[in-house]
Amino acid sequence: MKYYHVDVFSSRPMSGNGLTVIFPQEPLPDQKLLQISQELKQFESIFIYPANSSGIYPVRIFTVDEELMFAGHPILGAGAVIHKLFFPNDNDVNITFELGERHIQIQSVQKDACYQVTMNQGKALFIKEVEESFYCQIAKALNVNEHDLDKNYPVECVSTGLPYLLVPLRSNVSSSKILRDDFEAFLSNFEAKFVYVFDTNTLECRTWDNFGSTEDVATGSAAGPLCAYLIQHKIKKKDEVIDLHQGKFVNRPSIIKGWVSQTGDVFITGEVSFFASGTINI
Repeated sequence: MKYYHVDVFSSRPMSGNGLTVIFPQEPLPDQKLLQISQELKQFESIFIYPANSSGIYPVRIFTVDEELMFAGHPILGAGAVIHKLFFPNDNDVNITFELGERHIQIQSVQKDACYQVTMNQGKALFIKEVEESFYCQIAKALNVNEHDLDKNYPVECVSTGLPYLLVPLRSNVSSSKILRDDFEAFLSNFEAKFVYVFDTNTLECRTWDNFGSTEDVATGSAAGPLCAYLIQHKIKKKDEVIDLHQGKFVNRPSIIKGWVSQTGDVFITGEVSFFASGTINI
């Protein structure tokens, strides 16, 4: 089966967030899809199946640990690959993906050396605002002190498909890391799947797998909730393009651009560059 290695949130290869885009020739067992993702060793891999009669592409997304019901940079990267392979003569195309029971729409625009891909994540769901009595536990779990939390901003779980615990820090973002062995179970107390910490002054953001062993470079599924959060709490305005910074601490600095429309839909956009292609021989 053919695969493509692209870099998302970057106009040039070997920067931004790496992604493998795979085209299975036939349905494969879940365990085989997971094993392929583990072998390719990207933070996420996306599997694209042939478009159905409505022109919609079914996809599945895996990390090296599990399948995800939503993710941001895999959808953007997959959009660029489909544009290049199937619509090479079109400057811009609209593509719809089917991820589980959800349809996700993207627009891809061909640029000189890359593709600009924009995704509509829909409306954000504000799941739970965390009581301050938990702030000390949250700070300790993230290797910071409670006074590092910016209490002008709430700690809150927000989702556009994947629920993130948004943790605002006024200092020591550089020191943050996951310390708890049971971090995923800890996050479930707040109805979150992952954490996204951000510096309230610079909007430098960080997230990891729940073991704390791998830091993500640029996370579209977290950027959407954060953009919605900044609008909800009147820090930013609707239709204002928000620049989120991520990847600095793993030497892959990236900029994720997002905004919230007047109707409340969350949009995330980023450039996609092509690095490599090949064949998986199984």
